[in-house]
Amino acid sequence: MTKILPAAEVAQNFDAVLDSVAKNGDEVLVEKEGRVVARLVPTPKREGGRSLEQMRGSVKILGDIVGPLDEPWNADE
Repeated sequence: MTKILPAAEVAQNFDAVLDSVAKNGDEVLVEKEGRVVARLVPTPKREGGRSLEQMRGSVKILGDIVGPLDEPWNADE
């Protein structure tokens, strides 16, 4: 369902508006001075995607990625 709300109301109730968008899939058009200036829509659901928790332990650290390099280099080049 698409709702049109004034920008002041969206600003005043931002958390509630975001919750409505996320929970109900609502689209909110934000209106300022009589014209629509923004649109809030839920993020698309990923098909077959994995959550961060499901990916825990799937990365292998193969070396030191923050230590010094074995060869000199010049950052200005």
